[in-house]
Amino acid sequence: MMNKSIALPLILCALTLGACSSQRQNDTGKGSVTSKINKGVKAGNNTKSGTVGKGGASSVNTSGSEGGKFNYLPGGNNKAGNTNDITLAGLSDPGNLLSQRIIYFDYDKAAIRPEYMVLINTHAKLLAKYPDLKMRLEGHADERGSREYNVALSESRSQSVKSIMGVQGASGGQIKTIGYGEEVPIVSGHSKNSWQKNRRVEIKYDNY
Repeated sequence: MMNKSIALPLILCALTLGACSSQRQNDTGKGSVTSKINKGVKAGNNTKSGTVGKGGASSVNTSGSEGGKFNYLPGGNNKAGNTNDITLAGLSDPGNLLSQRIIYFDYDKAAIRPEYMVLINTHAKLLAKYPDLKMRLEGHADERGSREYNVALSESRSQSVKSIMGVQGASGGQIKTIGYGEEVPIVSGHSKNSWQKNRRVEIKYDNY
């Protein structure tokens, strides 16, 4: 039989080594999970979600600082223009809101800005007044993001405008929507100013 004075230190040493080994395994496991979480957070901050309006066309969220402000009327006039003369003649009258046919969008968004509601509603009332009148809503995106995503985003922008017009009495059969993505920029260049102007929906009438 082993002497007790020798056996006791050996047992204590074995227990200590076992505890140290167990602690190393736990720390390694904990570190691995933390590493995965950190990688996931970093990836989540810099990748697309695949949902229009949440990350896609310009993957990194910039708190909507690139939206910009655009006036309805030429020359920087902030007034809405004449909204009483809702006739076909208004389409070619520079002083009539109906002559304004571009709606701009915020960075990676398909939501309509509040300042464009009067413009959209006025065009919708024109459609309601002339049931045979046909319109195309041509959506566009800036150059950032994949081609497939930008096509979907620009189509979604067109659909957003169409939905509001429908509430104002325009018939869905009067409106055709199309998304061109980044393929038809209105301004060339790779600056924020260019991107702002390329994120748009253009209102086009057949024969007008």
